Amino acid sequence: MEFLRFIFSSFWVWAGFLVLVAVVLSGAAELVKACKRNRKITAYRIGERYHVTVENATRKDAAEAVRLQGGEGKEGAENA
Repeated sequence: MEFLRFIFSSFWVWAGFLVLVAVVLSGAAELVKACKRNRKITAYRIGERYHVTVENATRKDAAEAVRLQGGEGKEGAENA
């Protein structure tokens, strides 16, 4: 109760506390976003060929995409 009384004792104390809380919550949100892996996968066909793009992919994801496209023995598959 004393803490709340202190926070609301002055406009500037309240405003400073509000800014402090906003900065801490913003930092926490950025930390959660950094820990979460957002993968964006796009795939489309051009003529007889397929084009697949995976953003934020691991090496395993890239190898799996090549394997699913049937390109295990094709050029570039060994680099995945």
